[in-house]
Amino acid sequence: MDKPAVALIPCTSYDQDEVEAAVRRALDLLGGMTRFVQPGQRVLIKPNLLLPSSPERAIVTHPSVLRAVLRQVQAAGGSAFIADNPVVIPVSRRGWEGAYERTGWAAVAAETGTRLNTSIVPEQHPYPEGKLLHLVDASSFLAEADVVISLPKLKTHNFMRFTGAVKNLFGVVPGTVKLGYHLKLQTAERFADMLLDLAGFVRPALTIMDGVVGMDGHGPSGGRPFAANVVLAGTDPVAVDVAALAVVGQEPLGVPTVAAAARRGLSTGRPGDLNIVGEELSRVRASGFRMPPGRPSDVNHIPAFLRPLATSQLVATPYVTGRCIGCGQCIEHCPAKTIVRIHGKAYIRPANCIRCYCCHELCPEQAIDLRNPLLARILAGLSR
Repeated sequence: MDKPAVALIPCTSYDQDEVEAAVRRALDLLGGMTRFVQPGQRVLIKPNLLLPSSPERAIVTHPSVLRAVLRQVQAAGGSAFIADNPVVIPVSRRGWEGAYERTGWAAVAAETGTRLNTSIVPEQHPYPEGKLLHLVDASSFLAEADVVISLPKLKTHNFMRFTGAVKNLFGVVPGTVKLGYHLKLQTAERFADMLLDLAGFVRPALTIMDGVVGMDGHGPSGGRPFAANVVLAGTDPVAVDVAALAVVGQEPLGVPTVAAAARRGLSTGRPGDLNIVGEELSRVRASGFRMPPGRPSDVNHIPAFLRPLATSQLVATPYVTGRCIGCGQCIEHCPAKTIVRIHGKAYIRPANCIRCYCCHELCPEQAIDLRNPLLARILAGLSR
């Protein structure tokens, strides 16, 4: 098996000139944008739009990275458009415009003359090659594209441990359909298999990861901005994730998507089996990155009759804080329908919670926190 190439380029700020230089250098090391985009091709740019939030919160792909990639696509003669599927889909064109304004993407689109997608039309596509998925739910914008370029954000994920190149492709699935996937695939291992099938179906030609300022802790929306100071690029999403995890000092095989790829023979999960181009890995390592504690997959190998007890003692549980304004987003989008409104505030019934953490991800007020059980905190302290 040939070693997949991943470009690692230092980038210490979102200054547009610095980002442009980093993206250009990464692409040059991979053969240039013309290797991936031919004149006249329709190019889907798929950034991370988890929530309509300001770039400073490190939840969405930064507009400076988006702008740099768009300019490269246009220089290669491609016709780009920007699309993603947040879980909470705006119900009107004005809602979409507000979301894009808040992320800073609207200004980039206006400056570069790029279309922003404002409609979600669900489609289904047969995928007989899938291990878990044989019928893929995808938004119609995917079928419009000749080429897909993915722009993930380097972040932790409470359920999947890490959200990067592979997890970003979950964004082609229509927002509310995602909730059904969470309900049907309640273990991280099965969810990882679904994500790998989805990555195989989408087959992005190129992944460019925004790792300038990512997120650690309780990501993908409630964590801490973390300066990894790097832009990564490659053609293999799993390889890009392995490299990103190595940059922030984490064991790639501890992430369910990488472990699933290793089981399938798609990756060894070892950074040493990558062809790192650009900067040496040892020169871009970032220290102090914190993974989320208490992941659901910690209990998946425990006998079934002991799992409820193990889950209560080892796995973080979401709870509603005083910041709740009673907007109802978590109630509407809970896959297990375990959140109710009491006295105008959300309340999570813990017995029925499947620990998917969708409520934690999408709360616009960041009013849902995670409580780690005492035993999990003790074990985490012993492992340090």
